[in-house]
Amino acid sequence: MRIVTIEHPAEVHVHEGQLVVEQEAGTACVPVGQVEILIACGPSIRISTMAQTMLAEAGVVTLLMGKNHLPKAIVIPMVANARMARVTAAQAALPAEVADRLWATIIQRKIENQARAIEQLGLGDAHQLWEFSQHVLSGDALNVEGQAAAWYFQMLHPGLNRRCDDPFNSVLNYGYAIVRAALARALVTSGFVPALGIHHHSQLNAFNLTDDLIEPFRPCVDLIAPSIVSSNAKLDAKQRHALRDVLYLRVLMGSRKVTVEVAIEEVADSLVRAARDCDPDELQLPILIAADYDRTLRD
Repeated sequence: MRIVTIEHPAEVHVHEGQLVVEQEAGTACVPVGQVEILIACGPSIRISTMAQTMLAEAGVVTLLMGKNHLPKAIVIPMVANARMARVTAAQAALPAEVADRLWATIIQRKIENQARAIEQLGLGDAHQLWEFSQHVLSGDALNVEGQAAAWYFQMLHPGLNRRCDDPFNSVLNYGYAIVRAALARALVTSGFVPALGIHHHSQLNAFNLTDDLIEPFRPCVDLIAPSIVSSNAKLDAKQRHALRDVLYLRVLMGSRKVTVEVAIEEVADSLVRAARDCDPDELQLPILIAADYDRTLRD
């Protein structure tokens, strides 16, 4: 599957199964069936409603970027499948104690992956993060996630304030947006309602479940961020293209090396089983390993 980025004025439509991008420099065509995410980054990109509908029917997620090249909107397909009703019902009926155990599992793996990122980047001894990971209770009642984050981000980038507009945050936010879009697509395709979360329950967030499941994937972005960051908070085309590669980073799922893109699909599938059986042990989550890209899958 491919990520298609459009960054210059263009007319976009779909013709005979091809995504057609017409620009001043010429016309490019990509089979719609090969597209996973379409990123529109520019004020003069026109996508017809018919094209958007056909892309949605093909399961393509569209990210609309603002002037700062960060996401302003995400369009996800409303995909119907044979199991959607029963998956949604299981999701809605998930017992609170099962949701709390799922969240603890997610947070423990997130912190473990943060420790692996620190070690692989050579930024110091991650023993404190490993220690934090051993004390996550059901529902993360002690907010170990927050304690670990405070320690982690100061190791990852000393002085970093995640609420500030700076170059490092721009890189992280863009990379997280790529993973978030892929997760939203996988969850909808699996029959879930993204707004109904395990832990996140904001009434203003249409992607609560996505924001639950992204947590153990965030260190994948963190692992490649230091090599991409520059002195400018506004990301250039080279940086944005490099950040797309996070989906081709290899992680472990069980004993198998797979790309983040594949891991996302497998996490969504495992959550179906966990919700159906009310068994948190069914949830499979990625394990961060040394930076390794599958170059054969890249554009």
